[in-house]
Amino acid sequence: MTVDESSQQAALQRYLLDGERILWTGQPDPRRLLSASDAIVIPFSLMWGGFALFWEAGVLGFLSDTPGPGSLFALWGIPFVVIGQYFIWGRFFYKRWDRRRTIYAVTSQRILVVKGSNVQSLFVKQLPQLNQSVRADGSGTIEFGANPYGFGFWGNTGMEFLSRRSLAPAFYDIPEVDRVSRVITDARSPSF
Repeated sequence: MTVDESSQQAALQRYLLDGERILWTGQPDPRRLLSASDAIVIPFSLMWGGFALFWEAGVLGFLSDTPGPGSLFALWGIPFVVIGQYFIWGRFFYKRWDRRRTIYAVTSQRILVVKGSNVQSLFVKQLPQLNQSVRADGSGTIEFGANPYGFGFWGNTGMEFLSRRSLAPAFYDIPEVDRVSRVITDARSPSF
């Protein structure tokens, strides 16, 4: 279950600077588990996982009448099977869990992405760029800055650990993305 707005604000208080006030808080929608990158990640994960299972079945002798080549080959395949299972379905469980503990905030001075005890923040007046994508229902994503070539692909897939240090902060799958973008734009204005 997602955290209500008053609980979000209470959780954010310890990260606020002197004089900083919260303008907006939210969380990613935990029901949205697919991203644009999944058009490539899903087929890749099925090939990886399928090959790993085929390998294990072969070395264990399930695919022929002759015994398999030995336990060393079977042990070698186990990590690939485990990784394949994470790619296929485990990452969706992780993504749902991660979204329930993630809190986004726009303050009078910064944007904050809080995941458990990890915090990413950028000063709103120093944001390099805002990349916004909006769906027909008004929900969407705001990315703050550009990702190095190739690293942004893993964002919002459940496999962010492959490039976590390189990913620009983002508000993934938030409702009313246009309204949040206006709050950020207002906070960036010199008169704010």
